[in-house]
Amino acid sequence: MGFIQRMADSAKQLGNRAKDFGGIAGDKARDITKKSSELIELTKMKHELRKMEREMENNLAGIGALYYQQQSGQDSIAEELLRLLEATKELEKEMKELEEQINQMQPEVPICKDCSKGLPPGGKYCSYCGKQVVD
Repeated sequence: MGFIQRMADSAKQLGNRAKDFGGIAGDKARDITKKSSELIELTKMKHELRKMEREMENNLAGIGALYYQQQSGQDSIAEELLRLLEATKELEKEMKELEEQINQMQPEVPICKDCSKGLPPGGKYCSYCGKQVVD
């Protein structure tokens, strides 16, 4: 009976280890899913910011063209110029808010105090100058 009991205990321990491993693997899978979802959301936000930047460039070019036309003597442009200026101010505000959201989602890269280079996350030494990183 001693042999059978040891085998049963070993099987029970093995089952418990498998449960623990399954729990750890499940936690890691959830973490990976969460991080990939955050990365996808961050990528979407950056894409939206690039679209806004292109729109801003178009608005500024339009403002310049309208201003030139106004200075050339065309008086009927003032209303369109004001509308475009207001739209550009609003777009600038939206871009600033989106940039803040992006910055909040991205982890801040630590900087080496000696050489001012960006450090890899979790590194103990600077990969550029070799100095030890102080936490």
